[in-house]
Amino acid sequence: MSQRGQKMYLSGAFLLLCLPGCFTLSISRTLKGTVGETLVMKCQYGAGEEGHRKFWCRGPDWRDCIRVIETAHLVGQEVRRGRVTLRDSPTEHIFLVIIEDLEEGDADTYWCGVDRSVPWASVAVTVFPGSVTVAMRTTGTSASTGALALTSHVSSPGLPP
Repeated sequence: MSQRGQKMYLSGAFLLLCLPGCFTLSISRTLKGTVGETLVMKCQYGAGEEGHRKFWCRGPDWRDCIRVIETAHLVGQEVRRGRVTLRDSPTEHIFLVIIEDLEEGDADTYWCGVDRSVPWASVAVTVFPGSVTVAMRTTGTSASTGALALTSHVSSPGLPP
């Protein structure tokens, strides 16, 4: 299959979302984010699979991946486990996987799946170290010299200002 055809297939399988404050994502097989941000993965499934268990698992091979989170057989269920939420939307035939407060240890290969079928695609999650923002503000000027006195403020997700 051509590269273009592969991208067309992936765009139908994956729709990546970005919540306010998270890293902007593109449609691809790789999700990228920064420590402290939120990643959202939208997984589609077929008609007739609404009542089956949905899952998000972790590992290089779907045959022995470790389930991070899964639903019961209830339709339309939302499940939370630590920083990860799986939200099933059977009328749209999708489920969302939300990873909050991203950590470097979250970087790995993941799979969306429904118990009735084989997981159909992998997602590589890459996590970058927390960003550092430096903001400078004027605290005063000297009329005689015109010199500025500057103070700096460094912030990073998870650290107090």
